[in-house]
Amino acid sequence: MVRSSLICSPSRGRRGVGDESRGHLMRSRNRQYLVSVDHLRAYAALLVLFCHGTHMISPHLREIANGAPNSWLYTENPLGTLVVEGHTGVALFMVLSGFIFTIGTLGKDIHYGRFLGNRVLRIFPLYIALIILGVGAYKQRADLPAVLQSLIGLGNLPGSLDLGAVSSMWWAIAVELQFYLLFPLFSRLLTKSGPLALCKLLAAVAVIRTLVWASAAGGINVNSMLYYSLAGRIDQFLMGMMAAWFFVHHRKRFQGLLKVGLATALVTGAVWAFNQTHSFHEGRASRLLWVDVEGALWALVVLTYVATVSSTGRVSRGIAKVGEMSFSVYLLHYMVVTMFVSHRWGIEPTGRPVVDAFITTVVAVLPITLITAVVTFHGIERPFLRWRRTYLSAAQPPATAAAPSPAPKVELVSPR
Repeated sequence: MVRSSLICSPSRGRRGVGDESRGHLMRSRNRQYLVSVDHLRAYAALLVLFCHGTHMISPHLREIANGAPNSWLYTENPLGTLVVEGHTGVALFMVLSGFIFTIGTLGKDIHYGRFLGNRVLRIFPLYIALIILGVGAYKQRADLPAVLQSLIGLGNLPGSLDLGAVSSMWWAIAVELQFYLLFPLFSRLLTKSGPLALCKLLAAVAVIRTLVWASAAGGINVNSMLYYSLAGRIDQFLMGMMAAWFFVHHRKRFQGLLKVGLATALVTGAVWAFNQTHSFHEGRASRLLWVDVEGALWALVVLTYVATVSSTGRVSRGIAKVGEMSFSVYLLHYMVVTMFVSHRWGIEPTGRPVVDAFITTVVAVLPITLITAVVTFHGIERPFLRWRRTYLSAAQPPATAAAPSPAPKVELVSPR
């Protein structure tokens, strides 16, 4: 049973070496391909899509049904909270970013310029296309400083481009770009000193963040600090990096469907508790803790799932294709949802506004978004992926205090 109480706020290369001839341009030259990572990318994108679709379409259906005002959604069903709190998919994206980069770079030096160049080639083609088209549609909202601010990775700060539904998801691009600038430093720290060094860094960040919170005496915008900025997201990137370290050195300890199930149950239960305590919109100090709880549990899901799953069957390949296009899905779905809201479109087979909004999202918003993503991925994103370069130098053994167990060989999973 779903009850309502406050509106959903906008919540975002893997080529195996030698695979370019087979057309696998999405895969990085710098790390081996893991199909399970694309599964998780798809899951993260769909969580965010279902969240926005259900939250944004249901208000006008509720208004049609009983005149109820727009409100945040709450549900007693733990699985339902993965939809109404589907913004948690953003945290999964952040954890995955830290994880997949570290898988390829652990024990190696990174050529900083080439690394950033690869990230520009991965993100900016579609991003710039959206900026050009969005500015064309909303010229009155755009000026040169706003364009430049968005381009240099500060699109999550005041003064950046605000182009309605077109730019609603760009804040996450800014957070990712800010992390990319720091990642080579974090990677070297992890290689040289092991995960304990990142734990100490996490503790330091948490202490400073708590002091900032306490010294503000209630004058802080909770979501601005903890949701839309690197100040709140850095923990999740770092936890993804530590999960990668454990994957490389202790992969077998995390294998098993039971462990995957337990990790999934833990994150589902935590998201349910987050929903039941109305935590997204209430600026409680517990939000400081949630940043790390959410990141740690998703890191456990990533670690166990990637260590366990390597299926290459038809279903697996289909899910992985959605994962490959997850960047397009993430950036474009909000415009598709807004189209349904602005035209007051909706499928109403049950007469229950929230359920009907979810059904509308699944049977209409999702297919339209996926079709659009196929076009943008192949027409804009993919052509630039062949230009990426290797950014890793010779391997250097991690200088950890205790000699780790030999890193297991990560098998290259063929998508065929």
